[in-house]
Amino acid sequence: MTDVGDDTKAGQASRKGIWGWMLFDWAAQPFFTVVTTFIFGPYFVSRMVLGPDGNPDPVAGQAAWGFAIAIGGLIMAVLAPILGSISDQTGPRKPWIAGFAVLQIGGLLALWYGAPGASVFWILFAYTVAAIAAEFSTVFNDSMLPRLVSKEKIGEVSGTAWGLGYLGGMIVLIVVLLLLAGNPTTGKTLLGIDPLFGLDPATGEDARQSGPFSALWYFI
Repeated sequence: MTDVGDDTKAGQASRKGIWGWMLFDWAAQPFFTVVTTFIFGPYFVSRMVLGPDGNPDPVAGQAAWGFAIAIGGLIMAVLAPILGSISDQTGPRKPWIAGFAVLQIGGLLALWYGAPGASVFWILFAYTVAAIAAEFSTVFNDSMLPRLVSKEKIGEVSGTAWGLGYLGGMIVLIVVLLLLAGNPTTGKTLLGIDPLFGLDPATGEDARQSGPFSALWYFI
């Protein structure tokens, strides 16, 4: 979160406040990179959802994951204009960002319980809550930018924030792949070692940790 008050006049934010705003992307991006795209999403589809025979059912997993993405997208599409209007017309944004942060962190922590055969409904519910909260916190964070810098600086600051977010996401992904996430076949990470902290690939712990890890990164 930034150190700038919500009533800051445009272009009058301190350098510390501007960096605080930009680092929001650094904190938030691992959810999209690690949880959604590269680690938890593929794990859910290929290993968590089981068929009637007790074996992984990637077809059912893909269908369930796609359904959750669609429902989340629909909710965002309906509520985003409303919340965007609220963010433009009301006072402090930080309470909204903090509230959505709590929801996102809670949803991410719950992903740890997504062992193979766990309740598909509740794991997808937790993921969808985290995804919606992540998007809406971004809406409110973005709405603060015109109050932080002049119009001439918006593109520069926004671009830097995007770059920091990309960098943060890649750092977390690399750490996870090298040290925490095991290959489903060998159980070894990309470094050829067992996942740290005794994470068990057989029960998906190496992938499930991506939720709590991203929550910790976001919180810090």
